[in-house]
Amino acid sequence: MDKQELYLSVLLSIIVVSLTVIPAYAEVTSLKTNAPFYKGGSKIYFSGTILDTDPPNVTLLLFDPTDKFISLASGIADSNHTFQIIVDTSTSDNQQKFSIKGTYNATAFIATKENGKTVEFTFSPDGSPVISSPPISLTTAAASSTEIDLRWTSPTNTGGGQLAGYKIERDDGTGFNFIQNTLSTSYQDTGLTSNKLYSYRVSAVNQAGTSNPSNVATAVTFSPPSTITQPPTTDQSQTSVDDLIKKRIEDAKRLQDLINSKNSGSPTVNSKVIQLSEKMAVDDIASNPGVQKSNALGNNLPGLGGFNANSVIYPIISLVGAGIVGSILYLKKKRNQSANSTAKISEIPVPEVSSEQKDDGDHAMMILKNRLAKGEITVDQFKELKEELSEP
Repeated sequence: MDKQELYLSVLLSIIVVSLTVIPAYAEVTSLKTNAPFYKGGSKIYFSGTILDTDPPNVTLLLFDPTDKFISLASGIADSNHTFQIIVDTSTSDNQQKFSIKGTYNATAFIATKENGKTVEFTFSPDGSPVISSPPISLTTAAASSTEIDLRWTSPTNTGGGQLAGYKIERDDGTGFNFIQNTLSTSYQDTGLTSNKLYSYRVSAVNQAGTSNPSNVATAVTFSPPSTITQPPTTDQSQTSVDDLIKKRIEDAKRLQDLINSKNSGSPTVNSKVIQLSEKMAVDDIASNPGVQKSNALGNNLPGLGGFNANSVIYPIISLVGAGIVGSILYLKKKRNQSANSTAKISEIPVPEVSSEQKDDGDHAMMILKNRLAKGEITVDQFKELKEELSEP
């Protein structure tokens, strides 16, 4: 290897070592202004931070609303690695540079602009409001099959004036169209189509005009709720049960009156009455399962115009109770005398009451047959009463 090749080799080694020891700066880590809006003649304060491994020298570049470079400023970070740079717009030089009303931006960096931090601010030479910055963080959420709720955050820069409200736009597939102005930062959009996609955006409005729109947020309305058609309800079954109970009570009273009139001349028979007890009522009603439902109707039966079944049944039971006691004593005394008669009665076939016969509506005849089967009336009495009941 000659001297020239050796020289080149040493030079390349020095370059490589130099490149490896040059620090890679992290640049500016934060940058902000002390206000979002400034008017002519005011001072703009820029402040930020750097890493403790970075050099303290910070460069600041400023650009006008047309993105044209207008000024350069610099500052030095302190021992806490923070810096502050002040730009005075009242100087004659800066008055010419800050002559446009609108949104300016500034970038602070240490080595390269691309790795620095940028901040925006609004400047107005005459102090009049400028257009606000857009609202931020717009979100949407479906509330039902016909409603979508919107929420957003006020803009960080209102343009130096008070906001007049917000402009809401909706896209239902045909493009964004205005739907509502509001002073609130929320809105409920109703009257929508179910299971459909909608997009929204919001703009801020002040004295200078309408800002650029916010981010676009979308939501899909819910599917329509399923509907189950319920069959129409009628009180026909209830009415029929009420009518049946009322008719049985009337038949029982009719049979009682008939027996009393037939036996009015016999002192011995007067003590024997039909056993119209609560047990009998339950036995008779049990023959028709549909009537059992009436037991839960309470004192007042609906469908009968306020008819109270207890007002009829319980007085009859009380009236007959005394006769039942007398009948029991009488039957015990005459048991031996009537043994033969009872045997003959038991030999007589008593026609069974079929379910069709029970439902034929002649409840008085059914009760009469039950009394004959229990031996509470004689065969002759049964025949006479049956003829009386058969008469129209």
